[in-house]
Amino acid sequence: MTMTRAQRTYGYFDKEALQTGLKKKAIQGGGAMLFSRTLSLGIQVLSTVILARLLTPGDFGLVTMVTAFSLLFFNVGINGFREAIIQKEEITHRQLSSVFWIGLGISTCLALLFSACSPLLARFYKEPRLISIAIVLSIGFIFSALATEHTALIMRTMQFKKLMINEIVASLLSTGLAIGMAYRGFGYWAIVARHLSYPILSTLCAWLQCPWRPGWPARDPEVWRILKFASKTFGIFLINYFGRNLDKILIGRKWGKQELGNYDRAYYLFVTPASQLVDPLTGVALSTLSRLNKDPERYEQYFIKALSLISLIGMLVSVIMTVGGRDIVLFLLGPQWQKTGTIFSALGPAIGMTVVYGTIGWLHLSQGNPGRWLRWGLIAFVFNALSILAGLRFGALGVAIAYSLSLYVLTWPGIRYAAKPMGIRMGHIWKAIWRLYAAAVLSGVAVWLIAFKLRAGQAFMANAHLLLRLGILATSCTLLYLGAVVVLFGRIGPLLDMWTILRTMIPARGARKPAGCD
Repeated sequence: MTMTRAQRTYGYFDKEALQTGLKKKAIQGGGAMLFSRTLSLGIQVLSTVILARLLTPGDFGLVTMVTAFSLLFFNVGINGFREAIIQKEEITHRQLSSVFWIGLGISTCLALLFSACSPLLARFYKEPRLISIAIVLSIGFIFSALATEHTALIMRTMQFKKLMINEIVASLLSTGLAIGMAYRGFGYWAIVARHLSYPILSTLCAWLQCPWRPGWPARDPEVWRILKFASKTFGIFLINYFGRNLDKILIGRKWGKQELGNYDRAYYLFVTPASQLVDPLTGVALSTLSRLNKDPERYEQYFIKALSLISLIGMLVSVIMTVGGRDIVLFLLGPQWQKTGTIFSALGPAIGMTVVYGTIGWLHLSQGNPGRWLRWGLIAFVFNALSILAGLRFGALGVAIAYSLSLYVLTWPGIRYAAKPMGIRMGHIWKAIWRLYAAAVLSGVAVWLIAFKLRAGQAFMANAHLLLRLGILATSCTLLYLGAVVVLFGRIGPLLDMWTILRTMIPARGARKPAGCD
């Protein structure tokens, strides 16, 4: 079949081009995505700080009542189709075009359906303002579908710098719009505007960055296989989605928008650093591991290396967020969000486990086993739902504690089940990260005892300025954690490994190709 010049240039359908320089592209792609997510995180945190002072917990709770459902339909045009395109060893222009039109049709129907069902949502929460919010947010479903194939092609060819630019531009403009509207007194509509403008801007960027354009749909047996893979992948997303949002739905229903607003901001601050580590690397890991699933030894090496790196950082973040959670929220959101700080501290210990748990999807999808992931997801959903129901009677704080505990129970069985088909031994995985977890516990307990239990520490922290307290807690946790890592490993190797990878992520102009790139 004849391909366009752009398709040949970027190697979107060239199998050999996908294998060239895999290691170097994976590391540098990870660097690009981590950089973009770090900058996006800064933008999001800044917007959270400003919007929290311009709006109320009730405003956030009101929009969350809708997004707890709408984000599910929004992701129909993304999750499943994108992973199927990335993971597939070979794909043609005709197949991709057919998938594009199918995805767009599904998302358009869902937008109409969600708008039609908005009165039911308003009745469920007993809040009539949700009708107009739901109708406006449903427009985003269509835009999410329009960019799916373009984004997948960019990720498939590991052009992650383009995704970095896309994220930064969309984040800056959508955040600026939200802040401007909040400042002018639009209330919760400022949050709605941010949710809607981001996919619109991201889609425009994706079409400018990727020259592929869909043709007419055509009959092809492979399209059915792609849809089958996508449906299973979306099935697990559906289960995970309700597992992550059931808490918000139930809190909003039982305790109202104020309690939900406090929980929503705490959950956002909790999930942001975890997703900051896992999400940017998911596309890179999936693209890389999918090319190595016929080489189990290299597959295991790549996975454990990536898991060790994000665990090293994730466990440190977990310590800082747990010990300094209340002060972090007080600094970012202000004194009217004190209850959010307590909830956030209860979620903090689970940040490290969330990072580890997030790699389960890398294993299942790169091996082409969405069905196994779906089966595990059903088990995890049931356990997670029971945990949330147990904590619901104690309000948002009880749900936060139950959610954290459920992650500790589910992580290791989930990793073991996902790693089994490739023959990755749990002993190798446990050996790579148990010391990191132990270092996090030791450093966190030590700082907590000194700062909040010893009389001298209590007196100093009570009279210290908020910024000084935060600086002392963050610095102490970091130094003790890194020191414990070195002691437990008996060498400085893990820190040097991280430094080497970070340096490789930023290629020097004219640098020679690193040894071992293949």
